[in-house]
Amino acid sequence: MIQGETTMSAEVEYFKIGVVGSAGSGKTSFAEALAKTLAVDFLKSKEITQDILNRDHYDYTSGIQIERFLANSGRQNEILRRTLEQHEVEQFVTDRTVVDLAAYVLCEMNGDPRIVENIINTCKKNVTRYTHLFLCPWRDTPVTDNKKRTLNTWYQFMIHTVERGIMDDWGCKYYIIEPNDVLTRVSDALKILGIAPENA
Repeated sequence: MIQGETTMSAEVEYFKIGVVGSAGSGKTSFAEALAKTLAVDFLKSKEITQDILNRDHYDYTSGIQIERFLANSGRQNEILRRTLEQHEVEQFVTDRTVVDLAAYVLCEMNGDPRIVENIINTCKKNVTRYTHLFLCPWRDTPVTDNKKRTLNTWYQFMIHTVERGIMDDWGCKYYIIEPNDVLTRVSDALKILGIAPENA
């Protein structure tokens, strides 16, 4: 299923694939499997956020929502900067895009609107980095507890809704990867990319 209006070159000689989705949508498992199949770098968002959480002594039992903690004290700007630096490699699949960052900024940053505007504008400018955007949609099911993510299903629905709204507003072309097992999702993605599974 294809959404959006922006056209994309039919001949893509390299892949810079962004997987968009709320927590619990299966985007990390899918992104990692797709990267392995395509033999390109898998850029994992956890490598950035976990480093910041460890450095700033985030306490998972504190009751402070993790997304809110990361959105404050300049951390969101740091995450954006480090994410863009991470995306400088030649080819990749990533489980965090500037669309995800923009969604969390809109949902969690309630401070100076000029800071929010700057981050949103930077994200919008850099969304063209991706050759493909795949959306793993929100599911009305309990969010698997990994002792880190926010388990509120409706919070995740809000993130999903904002992400779709951002991509539609920015005119992004994106593909919905329906909820299935990882191998089926990878197979669906390969068809979108025009790659026969046996050639991947």
